[in-house]
Amino acid sequence: MSQTFRAAIITPEAVALDTDVTQVQFPAHDGQVGILKHRAPLLAKLGTGVLRLDTTGGEQRYLVAGGYAEMKADKLTILTSEAVPAANITAQTISAEEQKLAGITGTDAAAIEKRQKQQARVQAMRMLVS
Repeated sequence: MSQTFRAAIITPEAVALDTDVTQVQFPAHDGQVGILKHRAPLLAKLGTGVLRLDTTGGEQRYLVAGGYAEMKADKLTILTSEAVPAANITAQTISAEEQKLAGITGTDAAAIEKRQKQQARVQAMRMLVS
Protein backbone atom coordinates (compact mmCIF):
# COMPACT_ATOMS: atom_id res chain seq x y z
CA MET A 1 0.00 0.00 0.00
CA SER A 2 1.36 3.39 -0.96
CA GLN A 3 2.14 5.79 1.86
CA THR A 4 2.04 8.86 -0.36
CA PHE A 5 -0.46 11.68 -0.35
CA ARG A 6 -0.97 14.74 -2.52
CA ALA A 7 0.60 18.09 -1.63
CA ALA A 8 0.15 21.41 -3.42
CA ILE A 9 1.83 24.77 -2.85
CA ILE A 10 -0.25 27.63 -4.18
CA THR A 11 0.82 31.28 -4.37
CA PRO A 12 -1.11 34.23 -5.78
CA GLU A 13 0.92 33.93 -8.99
CA ALA A 14 0.79 30.19 -9.66
CA VAL A 15 0.71 26.64 -8.41
CA ALA A 16 4.34 26.29 -7.33
CA LEU A 17 4.12 22.53 -6.80
CA ASP A 18 1.53 19.76 -7.01
CA THR A 19 2.97 16.30 -6.39
CA ASP A 20 2.80 13.09 -4.37
CA VAL A 21 4.79 13.17 -1.13
CA THR A 22 5.58 10.80 1.72
CA GLN A 23 6.05 13.46 4.39
CA VAL A 24 5.87 17.24 4.79
CA GLN A 25 7.19 19.57 7.48
CA PHE A 26 6.12 23.20 7.55
CA PRO A 27 6.52 26.20 9.84
CA ALA A 28 3.26 26.94 11.61
CA HIS A 29 2.94 30.25 13.42
CA ASP A 30 3.52 28.42 16.71
CA GLY A 31 6.09 25.76 15.75
CA GLN A 32 6.96 23.07 13.23
CA VAL A 33 4.26 20.65 12.03
CA GLY A 34 4.90 17.27 10.45
CA ILE A 35 2.36 15.61 8.15
CA LEU A 36 2.07 11.96 7.12
CA LYS A 37 -0.61 10.11 5.16
CA HIS A 38 -3.91 9.61 7.02
CA ARG A 39 -3.35 12.70 9.17
CA ALA A 40 -6.50 13.97 10.82
CA PRO A 41 -7.94 17.10 9.20
CA LEU A 42 -5.93 20.19 10.08
CA LEU A 43 -6.01 23.90 9.37
CA ALA A 44 -2.89 25.81 10.47
CA LYS A 45 -1.61 29.35 10.10
CA LEU A 46 1.86 29.40 8.55
CA GLY A 47 4.83 31.28 9.87
CA THR A 48 7.97 32.19 7.95
CA GLY A 49 10.45 29.37 7.50
CA VAL A 50 11.48 26.23 5.66
CA LEU A 51 8.86 23.97 4.06
CA ARG A 52 10.25 20.48 3.43
CA LEU A 53 8.54 17.92 1.23
CA ASP A 54 9.81 14.34 0.97
CA THR A 55 8.92 12.63 -2.28
CA THR A 56 9.81 9.21 -3.63
CA GLY A 57 12.41 11.03 -5.75
CA GLY A 58 14.04 12.98 -2.93
CA GLU A 59 13.57 16.10 -0.87
CA GLN A 60 12.29 19.51 -1.99
CA ARG A 61 12.63 22.60 0.20
CA TYR A 62 11.06 26.05 -0.04
CA LEU A 63 11.08 29.30 1.87
CA VAL A 64 7.48 30.16 2.75
CA ALA A 65 6.27 33.40 4.28
CA GLY A 66 2.90 33.20 5.95
CA GLY A 67 -0.36 31.77 4.73
CA TYR A 68 -2.33 28.66 5.64
CA ALA A 69 -1.98 24.88 5.44
CA GLU A 70 -4.97 22.57 5.18
CA MET A 71 -4.84 18.78 5.42
CA LYS A 72 -8.06 17.12 4.35
CA ALA A 73 -8.77 13.69 2.85
CA ASP A 74 -5.08 12.88 2.29
CA LYS A 75 -4.40 16.14 0.46
CA LEU A 76 -2.25 18.93 1.89
CA THR A 77 -2.78 22.39 0.44
CA ILE A 78 -0.32 25.15 1.32
CA LEU A 79 -1.63 28.64 0.50
CA THR A 80 1.18 31.16 0.87
CA SER A 81 2.07 34.59 -0.40
CA GLU A 82 5.55 33.37 -1.26
CA ALA A 83 7.21 30.00 -1.98
CA VAL A 84 10.86 30.29 -3.03
CA PRO A 85 12.63 27.05 -4.01
CA ALA A 86 15.88 26.47 -2.11
CA ALA A 87 17.76 26.41 -5.43
CA ASN A 88 16.77 30.05 -6.04
CA ILE A 89 18.35 31.31 -2.81
CA THR A 90 21.96 32.45 -3.06
CA ALA A 91 24.48 34.18 -0.82
CA GLN A 92 23.65 37.41 -2.67
CA THR A 93 19.94 36.94 -1.93
CA ILE A 94 20.70 36.49 1.76
CA SER A 95 22.97 39.54 1.80
CA ALA A 96 20.21 41.68 0.29
CA GLU A 97 17.72 40.42 2.89
CA GLU A 98 20.23 41.13 5.68
CA GLN A 99 20.56 44.70 4.41
CA LYS A 100 16.77 45.05 4.56
CA LEU A 101 16.88 43.76 8.13
CA ALA A 102 19.57 46.28 9.09
CA GLY A 103 17.41 49.06 7.66
CA ILE A 104 14.45 48.30 9.92
CA THR A 105 14.60 50.78 12.76
CA GLY A 106 12.20 51.90 15.42
CA THR A 107 10.94 50.57 18.71
CA ASP A 108 7.20 50.69 18.13
CA ALA A 109 5.20 47.46 17.87
CA ALA A 110 4.98 47.59 14.06
CA ALA A 111 8.76 47.96 13.67
CA ILE A 112 9.42 45.15 16.13
CA GLU A 113 7.02 42.82 14.30
CA LYS A 114 8.55 43.72 10.93
CA ARG A 115 12.06 43.08 12.29
CA GLN A 116 11.03 39.70 13.72
CA LYS A 117 9.51 38.61 10.41
CA GLN A 118 12.61 39.70 8.51
CA GLN A 119 14.88 37.89 11.01
CA ALA A 120 12.85 34.69 10.51
CA ARG A 121 13.17 35.12 6.75
CA VAL A 122 16.95 35.56 6.88
CA GLN A 123 17.33 32.61 9.25
CA ALA A 124 15.25 30.35 6.97
CA MET A 125 17.30 31.41 3.95
CA ARG A 126 20.52 30.56 5.77
CA MET A 127 19.12 27.12 6.60
CA LEU A 128 18.23 26.53 2.96
CA VAL A 129 21.71 27.28 1.62
CA SER A 130 23.67 25.37 4.28
